[in-house]
Amino acid sequence: MTVSGITTFGRQPDSEDVTAEAAEPAEAARAPRVEGFPSDYVALDLETTGFYPNSCAITEIGAVRVRDRRIVDRFQRLVNPLKPIPAQVVRLTGITDDMVSGLDPIDQVLPEFTAWLAQGADGADGGTDGGIAAIEPLIGHNIKFDLSFIDYNCRQVLGEPFSCLDYDTMQISRAMFPEQRRHRLLDLIQRFGIADNEEHRALSDAIQTQQCFEWMHKYADRHAGHSGFRGVDWKATPAKGNKAILHRQIVLY
Repeated sequence: MTVSGITTFGRQPDSEDVTAEAAEPAEAARAPRVEGFPSDYVALDLETTGFYPNSCAITEIGAVRVRDRRIVDRFQRLVNPLKPIPAQVVRLTGITDDMVSGLDPIDQVLPEFTAWLAQGADGADGGTDGGIAAIEPLIGHNIKFDLSFIDYNCRQVLGEPFSCLDYDTMQISRAMFPEQRRHRLLDLIQRFGIADNEEHRALSDAIQTQQCFEWMHKYADRHAGHSGFRGVDWKATPAKGNKAILHRQIVLY
């Protein structure tokens, strides 16, 4: 379960951080901020019936819109996959055939979601005219997986590929903490003190991903130039099969 009452960065500051900030408020205020981490974005997560978008289906979409590093809006829909949900997926997510029976399939839900993404332009409903694009950067954990399903279904349902700039909390964690062996969402939320368990539900996982992203953003701001790395750079890598999806990856130096 997601822990309630946590701070913006998923945990109360430890005593060392509190002492340092109390002792040197002026220095903390003048601390440089690492460039490249967006403050406005959408954190996204999907649940699916399997690993392959051409043979499996989306069962849930969850997303949160973030402004100035704080959640201001949410999107959550269960999706009828029009096929039985495998038993192992039911055990993992708790989403059953009965829960999605009679609900809208992706043909109806995907236009809702892309229209919600389009509202990112100053809150205006831009619809999906002029291409299917995420106006704001997208954040996800192993987001290549989620985007493969979004892109495939945009092509099938809406007749156009998807485009976006994205950031992957798994890639950021691997770059910032190479000494750690595992970088699953569960590993991050436990390591950062955000929660004890991952729910494997789209909205809660999107929220936990957002919390992990902000925790690492704060960590980079605090430690760049002082311990472990001097600073960061970013590179953009096009997605395989769709150059309009750009994976923005962090590089430490």
